[in-house]
Amino acid sequence: MSDSVLLILFAGCGFLISALGALPASSSNVAMVTTTLENSFKKAVNIAYGAGLGSTLIAFIALWYSRAFTDYFENNLWIQISFLVLFFIIGLLIVLRNYFDFGIENPLAKEWNVGSFYKGLLLAILNPPALLFWIFILSLANQFLFSITKFSPIFVLISFFTGVFVGKFSVLYMYGKLSKKINTKDSKNKKRVHTIIGYLLVIGSLVQGVRMIFDAYA
Repeated sequence: MSDSVLLILFAGCGFLISALGALPASSSNVAMVTTTLENSFKKAVNIAYGAGLGSTLIAFIALWYSRAFTDYFENNLWIQISFLVLFFIIGLLIVLRNYFDFGIENPLAKEWNVGSFYKGLLLAILNPPALLFWIFILSLANQFLFSITKFSPIFVLISFFTGVFVGKFSVLYMYGKLSKKINTKDSKNKKRVHTIIGYLLVIGSLVQGVRMIFDAYA
C-alpha cells in the first residue's frame, strides 16, 4: 500500500470516528445551535473550531494515556456523575423555562468572557464521556480494523488527527447550518428547537447514567 493511500485511509478513519462521536447531543453541539440562534452563525463557527481542536486533544490523550485515564475514571466515578448531573440540570431547565420563568439564561448560549473559540475548546475538553469513547473506540479499532498507537509513524498520526479535527468541525458546522435555516424571527420555531435540545440533553444524560451503572455492575 502506497504512503498516499495510507494517509487517506487513516485520515478517513479519524474523520468517520470523530463524526460519529459528534452526532449525538453534547454540550458543544448544544452551544453551536444555541449560539447560532441567539447570536450569529459566525460566532458559532468559532465554537466549532475550538471544539474540533478540543476533540483532537481528547483523541491524542486517549491514544497516549488510555490505561491511566481508564483506571482514574473507574476509581473516581464522581467526576463522570458530576458532568452527567450538570448536563441533566441544564437540559431540564431549558425544557422547563418554556413553562416557567426562572429568570436565568441558557449558559451554553451566553457569551463567555474567554470568547467563542475557547468556549468550544473547553466544552470539548471538559467532557469525560468523550475521553472514554475515544479510549474504547481506539481499543476496538486496534483489535479489528487497523493498528494505531503512539509509536505509529508521525505522518500516520498527523493524518489521523487531522481527520479527527475535520470530522468534529464538519458535524458542528452542519448543526450550525441547519440552525441558521430556522427563521430566527419565529419565536415558536426557536422555542421548539430549545425544547428539543433540552430533551436531548436530559435523555442523553439518563442513557449515559444507565450505561455507567451497567458497566459498574457488569
